Amino acid sequence: MPKILHGPETSPLVRAVLMTARAIGVKLQIQPLDYLEKQEHRQEAFLKMNPAHTVPTLDDDGFYLWESRSIMAYLVSKYDRDNQLYPTDVKNKALVDTVLHFDNGSLWPSIRKYCTFLALNANPPDAEDQEDLKDKLTDRKSVV
Repeated sequence: MPKILHGPETSPLVRAVLMTARAIGVKLQIQPLDYLEKQEHRQEAFLKMNPAHTVPTLDDDGFYLWESRSIMAYLVSKYDRDNQLYPTDVKNKALVDTVLHFDNGSLWPSIRKYCTFLALNANPPDAEDQEDLKDKLTDRKSVV
């Protein structure tokens, strides 16, 4: 049974999952999702897989998982036999998790403003948002 990743390939979060899968040799079938015009992520069939109606969403033979970092951790835990990307040593794994959580909680919210601006022709980020992103990117250098 194919592993199906639901979401638009243009989404940075979908692309992160695709890059992870590719790095460990896992083939994912892409199921495009129009969440802007058709609001497909709010339709009943999708909500049965993901009540949070977010992308990406993974269907691995009827096991549904959402949130890109959870999907990436799941894929490497299940399919990366050589532990290339996600170490088994508790301390090293904790360091990887720290970066994943920093990305999710601090960096991504700042980057999202730029993605929204570029994808939706929304208002450009203001000077405060620009400075916030610059700070987060600087922080990331010290975290990684």
